[in-house]
Amino acid sequence: MRTSGDGKLRGFTLIELLVVIAIIGILVGLLLPAVQSVRESGRRTQCINHVKQISLAMSAWEDSNKSLPPGFTFPEQAMWSAFILPHLDQNNLYESLDFNGPWAHVVNANSAACATYITVYQCPSAGIPEHVADAQGVDGRVPCSYLACASGTNDRESGTRPYVGEIEGSDGVFMMNRRVKLRDIIDGQSNTVLVGESLFAFEHEGVDFSGNVQIVDHWYIGSSELDLSLPSAEASECLGTTACRINAYIDPSAPINHLELGISSRHPSGAVVGFADGHVSFLTEQIDLAVWSGLGTRANREVIGDY
Repeated sequence: MRTSGDGKLRGFTLIELLVVIAIIGILVGLLLPAVQSVRESGRRTQCINHVKQISLAMSAWEDSNKSLPPGFTFPEQAMWSAFILPHLDQNNLYESLDFNGPWAHVVNANSAACATYITVYQCPSAGIPEHVADAQGVDGRVPCSYLACASGTNDRESGTRPYVGEIEGSDGVFMMNRRVKLRDIIDGQSNTVLVGESLFAFEHEGVDFSGNVQIVDHWYIGSSELDLSLPSAEASECLGTTACRINAYIDPSAPINHLELGISSRHPSGAVVGFADGHVSFLTEQIDLAVWSGLGTRANREVIGDY
C-alpha cells in the first residue's frame, strides 16, 4: 500500500502485483531445486546407513556361522535377507520362519514375513510401495531395494548358461546353496562388493535371453520363483552382478537382464554399495566398467586402482 498525491491510501496496481508474483515465482524456482537437493542428500545418507547395516549384519552372521549366508537356498528358496534378520534386530521375525518353505499361495508365517515391512530393506529414494497387493501369491508383499552380489563377470539369468546364482556362473560372494567364508575373498575385502542397490520398477518390461517377458522386481525373505533349472531363472529376485553397468536403465538399449541383475538406484548419477570389509561407498555410473567388474569378483585377482 502507498499514498496518492492527496495523502489517501491506495492499493497496488495490477502491474505492481504481477511484478511481485513474478519475483516470488523466480525465488521459488531458485529455492525448489536446493530444497530437493537437500532432501535427496538426506535420503541418500539414510540409504548409505541401510547398506552399512546390511553389510555389518552379513559380517556378524559370518562371525557366528564361520561363513557368509548363501545367496539363497534350493529347494527351500530362502534368501540371504532372511538369514541375517537376527543381526538387524528382527530375531522374532527370524524365529517365526520355516526355512523349508513354502513362501507363497498359503497363509502362514512365511508369507506373513514376506509381507512385513522392514525399513532397512528399502531405499527412501526408490519411490516404491511399502506393499504390493498379491505379489507372487503373497498378499501385501514388500519389495526390496538391495541385491547381494553374485558375480563380476556374468550378466545372465536366462538364455545361455551358466546363470547368475549357479556356482559355475557366480565368481562373487553369494550364490545358490554355497556359503563363502571371508577368507575365501582373496581379492581383498575392501575391493569386493557384498551388496548394492537395485531398481524396482514394474514399468520396465522386456524380453529376456530366453524369449520370455520379464519385469524388474526384487523381494526379500524367500520366494517360490527361485528356481535356476528354469530357462528364465529368477536369481535377480535377490542377487545381482557388477557385470552390468551401474544404472543400466539409463541406456535404452540395455537388455532386461541388465536392468534386473544390475546395481541401480533412483539417486542421481550412481548407487550405494557395501563392501566385505564393512565400508560403504556411493559409486557413480561413470565408473570404469573393468574396475566395476573386478569389484564384483572374490578371487579373480584383478588389479583394482582408485574408483
